[in-house]
Formats: sequence, structure tokens, C-alpha cells
Amino acid sequence: MELEYLKLANSPLMWISVIPAVALVVLQAAMFTKRAVSDGLKMGVTKEQMMIGAKSAATAAIGPSIVVVIGMVALLASVGGPVAWMRLAYIGSVTYELGAADKATAAVGCQLGTSNMTEEAFACAVWVMCICCLGWIIISALFTDKMGVLRDKVAGSNAAKMAVISTGGGMGAFGYQCFDRAFPIVSNGSFSAQTAAVIVGFIVTVALTLYANKTNASWAKKFGMTIAMIVGMIGGTIFLL
Repeated sequence: MELEYLKLANSPLMWISVIPAVALVVLQAAMFTKRAVSDGLKMGVTKEQMMIGAKSAATAAIGPSIVVVIGMVALLASVGGPVAWMRLAYIGSVTYELGAADKATAAVGCQLGTSNMTEEAFACAVWVMCICCLGWIIISALFTDKMGVLRDKVAGSNAAKMAVISTGGGMGAFGYQCFDRAFPIVSNGSFSAQTAAVIVGFIVTVALTLYANKTNASWAKKFGMTIAMIVGMIGGTIFLL
């Protein structure tokens, strides 16, 4: 039986109300793509090189997209289809969205996804989900243009140094995310599924990297990250069974 607040959450009015927000995301993506192609041609990048880059990016996005789809299923049961569609179109982080919604409903004495949820609590959850993400949007708007100045101070005109800094930053970010999820190794008296996912993904990544370096296989370079993420998720899921 559908909960009362979900009737409002999945109503036609809600679907209509989120369409402009999602359309804005699609429009923004189209504008960025058009500008990137235009500037790329001016910089001497060929259309063939752009297509290779686009294919690589699309391939690398498969793994994260699967995570977003799984997250949408979780949100569908909690806040309904329209809000789940709109929020993941903007943020894509089910951890943030569910956490924000849960805290908002708890603050008004309700529990997300249960029979004591009210329409007022649902409205509160949606407001919190939307407002709490404004922090990084404002910071990005105010300080993104300053990053170029910081980059020039750190690396100057040394392109090789900038490449090392960029690679190190990426490795640090991914390393933090992996280790943040890999520990504790033991959870609830058993081996952590998240730890298993990290280990399996690491092993697959190393194996594919060594194979690609040895054979120069283009598919291993293009699909390596996606394959590692999917196999890692499967490996983690096995420990949940």
C-alpha cells in the first residue's frame, strides 16, 4: 500500500514542477559541449581527437552512472520519483540526499519512508535537500576564477610541474575516498563489503594496467576504470549475501 505522502510525492504536479530544473541541467550540458567543441577547434584539436575523448569519457561514466541508478531506486522509495529524478540530476549523491532527507524528517518528529511521514515532513525534506547544497555552489561561483591565479603561483609556466600536481591531486582524492570506505575492515563481526569492493577493484585495476602496458591493448586503457568499478561492486555485493 502506497504511503499517503508518496501520493503527493509522485503526483503529476510534482513531475511537472521538476521538469524545468532537469531541463536546465540538460541545457547547461549542451551549452558546455558546444563551447568545448568550438574552443577545441580554435586550439587545434581535431574532430577525431574530440570523438576519442568523448568515447573515453562516456565509457568511464558507465560505472558511476550505475551507482546513480541504484541510488535513484533507493530515493524512489523514500521521496518519490520526481524529487529523486531532479536531485540526482543535480547532485548525483544518494548518500547526501538520503542523509539530508532523513535528518530533515527526524527534526520534525517523523521517519523517512514510514507510515508516520506527513506531507509537511516531506516538504521539509525537499527544502533541506535543496538548500543544503547551496554552500558549494556559492563557493564555486565566488572562487573558481581564482583557481587560475593559484595554479600560476604554484606551477608558473612549467607544464610538466602542473601535470604532476594535477595527477597528485587526483590520486589524493581517489585515495582518500577508497581508504575512507575500506576501513574498518571488520563490520558487524564480518569482513566489510566495502573493503572487499576496494580490494577487488584495486586488483582488477593493477591487472588491467599491467596487461595494457604489456600488450598496448586500447580496450584495457579505455574500459579499465569502468571494468574495475563494476567488478569491485560485484565483489562487494558477494560479501553482503
